[in-house]
Amino acid sequence: MRKGEWSYSRCRDCGLLSSEPIPSPQQIEEHYRTKFHAGNYETLRRYASQYRHVYEQLANWVAPKPGERILDVGCFTGDLIEVLRSRGADAFGLELQPEAVRIAQERMPGRVFQADVNGSQFPPGPYDTITMMAVIEHVVDPVNFIRRAHSLLVPNGRLLLQTPDASSTLAHVMRSYWPPLAPIEHIHLFTRASMRTLLRDFGLTDVKFRAHVKTLPVGYIYENLNNFGPELRWLFRPIHALLGDAALPFYGGEMLVSAMKS
Repeated sequence: MRKGEWSYSRCRDCGLLSSEPIPSPQQIEEHYRTKFHAGNYETLRRYASQYRHVYEQLANWVAPKPGERILDVGCFTGDLIEVLRSRGADAFGLELQPEAVRIAQERMPGRVFQADVNGSQFPPGPYDTITMMAVIEHVVDPVNFIRRAHSLLVPNGRLLLQTPDASSTLAHVMRSYWPPLAPIEHIHLFTRASMRTLLRDFGLTDVKFRAHVKTLPVGYIYENLNNFGPELRWLFRPIHALLGDAALPFYGGEMLVSAMKS
């Protein structure tokens, strides 16, 4: 499946979509450096107050217990950590982008750690829960990524993920126009079958899935189409003109995944 100058190959057995070629560490670092200042991460920072509702929704799903030790992998500037801590969790974060790490550390000193491009630099555990919201699709080696997370979970600890669902109806209907097909940004796009296999290979059981519907400002969706699905932006222009930044339920073909370390 072509996407600009890149391709995605699909596994015949499980449906996993993988970028071809895999981007180099230099390409990944340059991509995030550029996007932080003039791309989807700049847009996310600008809409941070309106996007807060998404983190509140995610925290409802996580449902932390008082004192629960949580690691949020791919925490960006730490908004979900703040929400989880406000609900009594002892939450920490791991993030790749240096600028985002600095912002998060200023907000919560000693709580956020710098990651590497391979997703292997995890802070010491153990943790009761590890969250990975919109992160595993960015990782070069998701197998090692899950192996490391599994090793840091306590027995009966939880792994909670949010990621695009390449087996969703939306992904099948839109094909190459599906916005999560974003080279360099998204390297591996999982189906439910491929995610279940990966998690079970590491002894993670009780795997459950649900569609992820977000409440998002129309303006945020419209601007983010510059980064994900620019060929669709013209379709959304009348909606943006009519509704501005009103918040609406939005489904982009993403899934929430929960599993337990047995």
